[in-house]
Amino acid sequence: MSDFVVSVNYKSWTREPHMGTSSQCCAQLPRCLVCGGQTAKRFSKAFRGSNISYFMCLTCHHLTAGETSENPVYGGGRYFEEVDTGWEGRNRRLLHFVRFITRLPGIRLFAGSAMLDFGCGIGRLVEDLNRAGFNAFGFEPFPESSVLPDRVFADWSQARRTIGQLSLVTCIEVLEHLRDPDKILDDISSVLISAGYLLISTEVYKRGTHKEDWYYLNPAAGHVSIFSERSLRALLRRHDFEAIFRINPSLWLYRRVASVPRSLVELGYFAVSQSRVKLGVRVNYRKRGENSSDDQSRLKLKA
Repeated sequence: MSDFVVSVNYKSWTREPHMGTSSQCCAQLPRCLVCGGQTAKRFSKAFRGSNISYFMCLTCHHLTAGETSENPVYGGGRYFEEVDTGWEGRNRRLLHFVRFITRLPGIRLFAGSAMLDFGCGIGRLVEDLNRAGFNAFGFEPFPESSVLPDRVFADWSQARRTIGQLSLVTCIEVLEHLRDPDKILDDISSVLISAGYLLISTEVYKRGTHKEDWYYLNPAAGHVSIFSERSLRALLRRHDFEAIFRINPSLWLYRRVASVPRSLVELGYFAVSQSRVKLGVRVNYRKRGENSSDDQSRLKLKA
């Protein structure tokens, strides 16, 4: 389960963005969390007897949720039972993709590479990665239980001391919960090797396509910061990450490029995968004959 659940401080919605922009905003409107640009009210969603507004940045189209008086309730596993009900299938797909990219020429990930699932929930993806032969750890600052699985940490300082430098960090359904995504990316950068990879999953807002009924506009799920493609790439570029592969509309592979710029191979990977996603062409990244334990169970039942 790869979700990073935070108790959001909604009072921080007027804070200056990390980059220190001097952009001015209209009175009573939040600044864009990514670029600091001016926003305008775009959507309104009912939440616990009140309406929560989402404000769109006029520059990068990022969506910022307005103030709300109550934080979403995540405790006792309710979030994963009632809100994020598709995490198991998503984890299976992530495992297949991680295996896939280790086989790609020009991608410096291998069986045994050190990895961290940032916001790992109960640590299911961590367990699956280790069973697949990787050296995987997890970080979950809001664990559901005081007894954590092996290799899963709730304290970031302890995690950093233990895991050392990593080749890959996965950040699955995390960024949309954060009022200060720059802080998390600073933490992630501190444990990645100089040319390390970051696998991000978050739905992207498409102006003109997504309307008021879009499921991702969900205050109950703690979705307070919803990225457009432009705002996501701008945020990652600020931390020296560039996209090298787009798996599907919500899943991206980035790499730190401060010391090693993107190669022609990586530029080609991104151009082809970006075009494929734009055209709506789906790809199954599972290797032939590669089944998960759940798939094998279903095959046995069919037999």
